[in-house]
Amino acid sequence: MKKLFPLILAGFSILIFTGLILKHENHLANSQSIFVELAPVDPRSILQGDYMRLNYELHFDTGSDDDTEASSEAVGNLQNWKILALEKHIQNKAHPLSFVLLDEHHRVIQTRFDDNLIKADSQTSLRLVLKNPSNQLQNLYPAANSFMFAEGLEPCYSKAKYAEIKVKENGLALLLDLVDQNLKPLNCENSKNWGQGS
Repeated sequence: MKKLFPLILAGFSILIFTGLILKHENHLANSQSIFVELAPVDPRSILQGDYMRLNYELHFDTGSDDDTEASSEAVGNLQNWKILALEKHIQNKAHPLSFVLLDEHHRVIQTRFDDNLIKADSQTSLRLVLKNPSNQLQNLYPAANSFMFAEGLEPCYSKAKYAEIKVKENGLALLLDLVDQNLKPLNCENSKNWGQGS
């Protein structure tokens, strides 16, 4: 029996990894693409190769566009109040559910935490589960907050303007790719001359 234990353990591990792969493949095949604007920062990791740390512009409703005559101080105070209210809403929620409004190109143009966005607006809108590492609005992100790529591709990936994210009906999201300002794939891997290492 002791001799069979490593084989049983290996078989069980293979089943788990196969299940995870099939789950993610199903997610990619049965979900909708949306595009979230990026403000990327590109550190390097000696152990992991190159990666891009991603900051997302989710366009939370914190402005005061309705009152154009208000002073800049009043607008600033209102924005601060709305940010505090939103941060109170996400307090200690590891995966807050948000509702995003999309334009005709499926780019996120507004994010809220109430479903009035879906009920009231005729434009495309859907659920999006966010990750909340620090209870701060600016640190919320969908899917992943970093993107790994092969060494030497940083100049190409620095041109990324949007993240393409696959979202299921329940709001769960996977990061698929980074794209340019026209929502076209960057094809960075294809541009690398692997024979010369650059």
